[in-house]
Amino acid sequence: MATSTDYDVLVIGAGPAGLAAATALGRACRKVAVFDSQEYRNEGVKKMHNVVLHDGQKPELYRAAAIKDISIKYPTVIFIDAVVETATATATAVNQMHKFEVTTTHGGHFRGKKLILATGSKDVFPNIPGYAELWGKGIVHCLFCDGFEKKDSPAGALGLESLRDLASVLMAHHMSSNPLTIFLNGESPTREEDQKALRVAEARGCKVYHHEIRRLSRNSANGYVLIEFTDDSQCQIGYLMHHPETVNRASSLISELNLELVQDGGHIQVKNAVGETSVRGCFAAGDTATASKIVSVALAGGTMAGIGAARQLAMDEGLRAVYQAEGASSTL
Repeated sequence: MATSTDYDVLVIGAGPAGLAAATALGRACRKVAVFDSQEYRNEGVKKMHNVVLHDGQKPELYRAAAIKDISIKYPTVIFIDAVVETATATATAVNQMHKFEVTTTHGGHFRGKKLILATGSKDVFPNIPGYAELWGKGIVHCLFCDGFEKKDSPAGALGLESLRDLASVLMAHHMSSNPLTIFLNGESPTREEDQKALRVAEARGCKVYHHEIRRLSRNSANGYVLIEFTDDSQCQIGYLMHHPETVNRASSLISELNLELVQDGGHIQVKNAVGETSVRGCFAAGDTATASKIVSVALAGGTMAGIGAARQLAMDEGLRAVYQAEGASSTL
């Protein structure tokens, strides 16, 4: 049955950013609806790292504990298990304020004075057989998330794109028990920046392998990544470092709201420290609003977005009170 409910803030996404935003807003005594699609970028990852006090915890246990804690402490915050299908913003007469409305695939209609997009991103895997099966296991996208646990095993970096994050390649080389190998997968560095990066990596002691990859698999005996090449040769390494392309999970909502995006990276453009977007009253936090897609950054961004929405709500209520008292002639 369809529902229609008004809230101070609608938060789309119940990952770290959405949970942090909900906490800040709950502490500000705001009525909040948090929409949980049950889709997460780190789904299937056994442990999350680089989160103080929760280092090594399973992501699903962290989320469940956070939702339980928020629900007990802050009764003005509710969680709704639903996918948001549409999101619209309507300008009001007062100081270019907006009102927001979302609909869910369950037929729900919800209105809010502010909107926080904590919708996350999703990874676009390269077309290499076996890659998806090794994601979060033998393939590491972030050394700060998973590198320490693999620090004594031989490391590899995949593709020319790895050279565009040269610092990570050199860090992995430093952490590895053997010289890191860069697997170019049949590509040749033609850009001057890539050639320079390759010279730096080789000078540091990294090896380079040019052959095209046929498939990736996991060696069940030692857990290493087995790389098979098109020339029938093969090798195995402890882990393969690769940061695939990411896209916004809620690209249709972002387009519907006509939000500005960052050209280099494709995430939502925010204009201040609290994550406000190009649409007043709409905030963004977490992976969908930054190139630094790690849990601790998402937590910080979510907190700031929640604070920003709460402060703007308070100011809006003050402006609205003046508008109502003095009429449309008010210059505020």
